[in-house]
Amino acid sequence: MMPAASPIHDTAAYGLYVLLEELAAQGVDGTSVLRSAGLRTLKGQLTQPQRLALLKAASDASHDPLTALNAGQRQRVHHFGVYGFALATSPTFGDAFTFGRQNLELAGAVLRITYRREGTTGILRSHNPGALGTLLPFAAEFWRSSMVTLLSEILEQPFPSTLMRFPYPRPRQADAYASVFNCPIEFSAEQMEWHFDASVLERPCPSANSLTANICQDFCEAMIASEDAPTPLQRELRSFVLGNAGRRTTADEAAQAVGFSKRTMFRRLADEGTSFQEVLDQTRASLACEYLENTRLPTSEIADRCGYGDEANFRKAFRRWREVSPSAWRARH
Repeated sequence: MMPAASPIHDTAAYGLYVLLEELAAQGVDGTSVLRSAGLRTLKGQLTQPQRLALLKAASDASHDPLTALNAGQRQRVHHFGVYGFALATSPTFGDAFTFGRQNLELAGAVLRITYRREGTTGILRSHNPGALGTLLPFAAEFWRSSMVTLLSEILEQPFPSTLMRFPYPRPRQADAYASVFNCPIEFSAEQMEWHFDASVLERPCPSANSLTANICQDFCEAMIASEDAPTPLQRELRSFVLGNAGRRTTADEAAQAVGFSKRTMFRRLADEGTSFQEVLDQTRASLACEYLENTRLPTSEIADRCGYGDEANFRKAFRRWREVSPSAWRARH
């Protein structure tokens, strides 16, 4: 079961909530940090200026030079919501890496990043880092620490970084860089780059599930491209349903996971023109269609994987979703 979310944050907030967790450990009130950044909560997709404002407020409030590095090490896949699940369930790490780069907005990148390969080395380059001014070291530490931690969790082993280059002088906390990034570090570099062993792209993801990956990627693309994209609350609920697809999902559990009472969750969904049952049905329908179209699994097993212990109930639900039987859908597609 996915860890419960906090009412103060949203899984579309690019993993920024861990900054508030790290500051809280230093006795800094998260609400005051948000207020300094001009934010009330981390609900919803943040704009580039809002992300930078929060990084600046966190940097100003910090009492520890290791704040950004330590916050990044708190990251987990679920902190990135559907984006994180899309990466973790990709067939290979190369698939995850490609999708991740194509949707870097959802990873919270604050600079344009390009990728190239030189022999056996993969190189990520951050462009125009000077645009961040004095915020650059804090932002670079947080983003790279976050990504190293996230990618290592997806691989279930340390990410094979081979070199990190930073275009600013050696900071007083430089000794911590080596232990966090586990590779040689260059300061005052001409370019801001991250080198790694490109053979990692061939490795399978331990949590690979192409069906879940496809659904999560569709959700991510909708979040970016569609004016009718699901709201933050609906995205969190879909993440929860996908993370618990193999068992019956109750409204009480879902409400707890997104940080609301059941009554409040129902009211907010009603204000958004939908309901918990509709979100649940939409997610299960997408999952069921993926199984029917792309596997030879019997209907009974698909029913079980979609949270239905009874195949007859699943068949009835599928007819309600798609107006045809599961077998007819499979034959048609």
